[in-house]
Amino acid sequence: MKKTEKLTLVCRGLLTGLLMTVITVGCKKSAEATNSENAIFEDNLKPQLSVAALTSVPSGSYDLTSSLPSGYVKDGSVDYTSYVQTAVSKYGNVSFPGFPIMINEKGIVVPSDRTLNFLTGSKLVLKPTASGNYNLIRIDRASNVTLNNPVIVGDVGRHLGTAGEWGNGIVILSSSNITINDGTITNCWGDGVYLSTTSSAGTNKNIKITNTVIQYNRRAGMSITSVNGLVLESVIAGNSTGVSPMCGMNFEPEAPTDELQNISILNCKTEYNGGYGIQVGYSNLYGGSNKTTNITIQNHYDKKSQTAMKASAYLTKRKGSETITGTLNIIAPYWRQNPVSPILTGLLENNLKLLISKPVVQDASGKQLSQTETIALLTYKRNINTAANYSITF
Repeated sequence: MKKTEKLTLVCRGLLTGLLMTVITVGCKKSAEATNSENAIFEDNLKPQLSVAALTSVPSGSYDLTSSLPSGYVKDGSVDYTSYVQTAVSKYGNVSFPGFPIMINEKGIVVPSDRTLNFLTGSKLVLKPTASGNYNLIRIDRASNVTLNNPVIVGDVGRHLGTAGEWGNGIVILSSSNITINDGTITNCWGDGVYLSTTSSAGTNKNIKITNTVIQYNRRAGMSITSVNGLVLESVIAGNSTGVSPMCGMNFEPEAPTDELQNISILNCKTEYNGGYGIQVGYSNLYGGSNKTTNITIQNHYDKKSQTAMKASAYLTKRKGSETITGTLNIIAPYWRQNPVSPILTGLLENNLKLLISKPVVQDASGKQLSQTETIALLTYKRNINTAANYSITF
C-alpha cells in the first residue's frame, strides 16, 4: 500500500488546515477523553491488587522461617541466601515472612512448579555488592512458576562499584507459564525485570505480569529480548535513570533467533524515565529468516518521560532480503508533557505497520492538543519518520 493511500486524508488535512472528519470515527478529544484517561491514571496511581495481601501463611504453604537459623534477625541485616535457596529448592509452595531478608549477589534460583508468596512486610533486599551483574530471583528454563506480592530491593544508592549495568531484580530465561502478581521491584543496578534466553533453549512463552510497580531502576524498569506470549497489565514502570536506555519498558531483541510475538501491554503507566516510556527496537531480528511480530499497546499513559514511545527498525542489520512483518498497534495512548517528543521512530521496514488510534497528547508545557495539532506534533520532522508505514486515526 502506498503511503499516500494508507494515510488517507491525514496529510491533506494538515496541508489544508481543515477539520479531519474523514479520519474521525467517533472518539472525541477534549475534556471527555481527558477525564476518562485521568480516571484510570491519577498521578498517585496505585495498582488495584488482584491477589489479596497476605498477612499469614496460606494453608498448604511452607513457612520459610522454618528454614532460617535459630535466633534469626528480622531487620534484613544478615545474609540468609543459602537458607532461602534450600527452602525454595525443596518445597513447591513457600511463604516469605513479613520482614526483610537479605540475600547476596548469587540470588535465588527458582525451579519449575513453584509458588512463592510474600507476606505483607516481606522483601528481599540485596546485600550491597561491587558486581555489575546479579539476579535477585532467577527463573531459568523453568515452567509453572507464580510469584505473589514479591518485593525486591536492589542496591542502587548502596552499590559498592561503578561498573556494569546488569544487576537485575527478577530474571526470566527460556521459561514458560510464569506469573508475577502485585509485585514491587526497585533500585536495581540494571533492570527491574529482564526476559531473555539461555543456552539456546528458546524463547520465553506465556509470561504474565500484573499490578506491579517497577521504579527507580538504573537501566530500565523492564527489558525484554525474546518472548512469545506476554501480557503486561496495570504495570507502572518509572523513574529509570542512570545508564542508557533508561526506559520504562524496553523491547530489545539481541539476535535473529529472538522473538517479539503475541505481546499485549494493557493499562500500563510509564513516567519520568530518563529515556523512553516504551521502546521497541526491531533491528536485531534481522540477519536470519523472515520474522513476524505483533505488539498491542492499549491505554498507555506516559507522563514526562523524555519520550513516551520509540520504535525503530534499521536496515543496517539486514543480511539479505529478509523481512520483519507485523504490527505495532497503539490504541488510546495518553502522552503527557514529554520534553523531547511524544514519539520517535526510525521504522524503515515497510512490512512493519505502526497504527496509532485515538491518541490524546499534551505538549511539553501541558497544553492539550487538538486532533490537528496532535498529528502535526507526531509527524513533525522525524518524530514519525517519513518512510514509516503508519496511520493515525481518531
